[in-house]
Amino acid sequence: MSDVKPEIEGIDIVLVGDFNPSIFQPAWFTSQELIRKEEANAARIDIIHPEIVQFSLEWLQVQITRNKFSASTSQSPYYPVLKDLVYSTFSLLKHTPISKVGINKNMHFLMSSEDEWHALGHKLAPKHIWDDILRKPGMRSLSIQGERPDEYKGYVLVRVEPSRKIHPGVFIHVNDHYEVQDPKSAMGCTEIMNTLINSWEVSINRADKIGFTLVGQK
Repeated sequence: MSDVKPEIEGIDIVLVGDFNPSIFQPAWFTSQELIRKEEANAARIDIIHPEIVQFSLEWLQVQITRNKFSASTSQSPYYPVLKDLVYSTFSLLKHTPISKVGINKNMHFLMSSEDEWHALGHKLAPKHIWDDILRKPGMRSLSIQGERPDEYKGYVLVRVEPSRKIHPGVFIHVNDHYEVQDPKSAMGCTEIMNTLINSWEVSINRADKIGFTLVGQK
């Protein structure tokens, strides 16, 4: 495992289900004692509409549509707070139908040199097979999906790209995707919320291991 640490990172929790966006306003979260009143008053509200709600706090970004709920943070001390917020929200709204959850981590690694940066791209996406097809081929995006290594239904999807935020840097996105075992018999969101709580640390550790392992490739 590489001793390189990400310069920038973040986590987002994405739920797929059937939502009423209008509910999820800062004032509602305050009324349920999920966020402080001061936070709600200082929230940046981008849009509140029956089809979409989007707002942000100092540490949190939230977007809800009819079929997707997304909450994210780029501040690592708030990772457990993010998880607790989502879990507490749907403990209150336990009848909300939710069939999928993604525990997703984004990492931007600064490479020590452009040579190391290019070497990683060559390792993950060998260029020789493109030499007769393209002039100066270079990796822009690589996606690899694997089976889940546990009893859950779903997959693990890894995307690797040049970082758009640091140079020479690499961006790694790990989508740890979980689904209910039987959509026809699943009621509300209890199964998905239990999955979120039970798999949280394992998912974060898996994403870190994937990121560090890939960046450590020589």
